[in-house]
Amino acid sequence: MEASKKKTALASRALFLQHPACSRVLPEILLEIFALLAPSQASLRACILTCRQWNYVGTPVLWRRPQFHRLSSVELFASTLVSFTSGAGVSHYAKLVETVSFSTLPEVDRNNPQLATLLDTIVNCMVVPKSTSALDLPVGGWAKQSGTRNLLLPPVIKRSRSLSRNNAGCSGVSSCDVDDPLATRLLSATGLQLADGDSTTIAAVVATGVGQAVMDQDSKTVHERQALATTVYASSLRQLDLRFCKGVRNYSLQRLAPRLASINVLNLAGGLRTDITIAKLSQHMSDLRRVSLAWTSNLTDFGVSELVQRCKGIEALDLTYCMQIEDTSMLAIAHNLHSLAALSVAYCAGVTDIGVREVATRFPGIQIINVAKCLRVTDRMRKHLAQGNVVYACDSFDPFSIYRNKLQPRTKKTQF
Repeated sequence: MEASKKKTALASRALFLQHPACSRVLPEILLEIFALLAPSQASLRACILTCRQWNYVGTPVLWRRPQFHRLSSVELFASTLVSFTSGAGVSHYAKLVETVSFSTLPEVDRNNPQLATLLDTIVNCMVVPKSTSALDLPVGGWAKQSGTRNLLLPPVIKRSRSLSRNNAGCSGVSSCDVDDPLATRLLSATGLQLADGDSTTIAAVVATGVGQAVMDQDSKTVHERQALATTVYASSLRQLDLRFCKGVRNYSLQRLAPRLASINVLNLAGGLRTDITIAKLSQHMSDLRRVSLAWTSNLTDFGVSELVQRCKGIEALDLTYCMQIEDTSMLAIAHNLHSLAALSVAYCAGVTDIGVREVATRFPGIQIINVAKCLRVTDRMRKHLAQGNVVYACDSFDPFSIYRNKLQPRTKKTQF
């Protein structure tokens, strides 16, 4: 009996040794090794070319967080995604990408306007429409019943610039100004052609003097309703790092906002972002957990209020060196966020004890309230934070990493 067991064990060992040494490593061990090699993507790429098993295990690690050290590498990455993307949907490789970071690029590449085009290409290759929700056309607001017709009065249609203010006629009409994409979609659904200056439909619209668009109630088909639908996108992208990337303009970010809805970690530090840009992004990124807007000199209390009102799940918020931030932002943070664990308002001269006390009171378990160099925050408030085991001063360049899974505040307090 023992001899047969020994013989079976020897046979199994001989069969095991027939396989190459690289294929005998367990996948769990390979994952740990590849995770350590992730910062050096050249080494990781060499490993996954060893055998099929290593390729199968290491490819997701390689694509999870691609690294870019020059603009040409971004171009190569974008062209690779485009080549693998088919009309049917997102490619397999695009589904593996979780982080896009341009912060490692040199300054000249971060300020290159071409970076915005490449980001647009990368994001468009990764997103897929998840659902659509038709816009609810106003029934009582714009609509005015007149027999069997519905007269829509969209306020976004204005008189043409070529018309005199005192001229209610439509002679010399060249174009009609439309300020909102919704108006364009409404007009396209009704068949109005805004490019034709001598079109009788445009003449009728302008001649009314109030910008009335006539839509037949019976002509609202299913296809027209789909043309007025708002698309919700899904993507594997979870982290976007655009630190000091001035080449990605505010307009480009606003245009990409609907396709960035899946992001939960956003770093826009030092990118000259405006309140309108932050408000537009927060309108679509309701799942944000960690946000950095440090060194954003244009950011005011309005932008912060819009962010925290729409993204109530934020856990870490970095507002370092946002010089226009005051206690209004601190009160908005305290009354809107639910699970804040770290906040940095270092170098914000407008923050006082009132705002800091409100945040500390609302979040008893908060770990970091960085008030370094806040001239209007007194030593008494700092001592109060220290008594509650709250880190009140840390490195202004990296108060906390937004990429950490768990915040690890410093145990040593800075003495003032």
